Amino acid sequence: MSNPTLQILQPVEGLTINHTDSIAESSPASLPGCERPPAIGRQGHRIVVVERDAESMQNLSGTLAMSGFAVTACNVGEDALATIDRERPHLVIVDWDLPGVITMDLLRHVRRHAGSKPPRLIALSTFAGEQQVVAGLELGLDDYVVKPFSAREVISRIRAVLRPFEVELHVSEYVEFKRLRMDASEGRVTVRDRTVSLRGMEFRLLEFLMRHPERAFQREHLLQRVWGHDCRADPRAVDVTIQRIRQALTPHACQHYLQTVRGVGYRISATAE
Repeated sequence: MSNPTLQILQPVEGLTINHTDSIAESSPASLPGCERPPAIGRQGHRIVVVERDAESMQNLSGTLAMSGFAVTACNVGEDALATIDRERPHLVIVDWDLPGVITMDLLRHVRRHAGSKPPRLIALSTFAGEQQVVAGLELGLDDYVVKPFSAREVISRIRAVLRPFEVELHVSEYVEFKRLRMDASEGRVTVRDRTVSLRGMEFRLLEFLMRHPERAFQREHLLQRVWGHDCRADPRAVDVTIQRIRQALTPHACQHYLQTVRGVGYRISATAE
């Protein structure tokens, strides 16, 4: 079996050094060459880690590579943007404690990333306040992980965010509800051939509701089924995600499909609220 791939991109005196190393069995920080990683689910997942602290970057990247992901790690700045364009990752993990201008540039760059499957976004931060977490989700993050974190926690959260790329073979890749059309294999939702702009958990939550039409689900149930059993997200993350889906559906006049059921939670329905 081939070993995971890890590339560390570090600017040194104006230069960028690229190495491709395999992960030694003894330690995540020990890095000797290797080939492409084995497939995860239906395809290998590519992750770009943007972290300003070199030691943290290498430790996290090593942990991810040992878990079977293809990882490219880089410092901040133009290198990060160029790396995202070149690698076309499934997921970008960004140090949220970077200066605000840098993080917003990264967010905007990922949002306009070409292709039908824009990268998912996870932020890592030393800030644990509710306001920071909610603000990050409203800006389009798929998850927010507070430092320090365990390897088990971050791997569980990553797999939950990447789950839309792992459509089970026995589940239809095409889902329809009224004027909404979803191609789960491509991560694409359309209304009369016009694309609905959704990201990460927005897509996953809408997919779940479309596969269970006219049924109301509590927030806690949605967290378990959509975010994953190992995810410790705040139930208000469901509210934020629902709001963002409604905003994405509004230009297509389909926002009324996504309904709030008082005392219960949310559903997708063709009937009047």
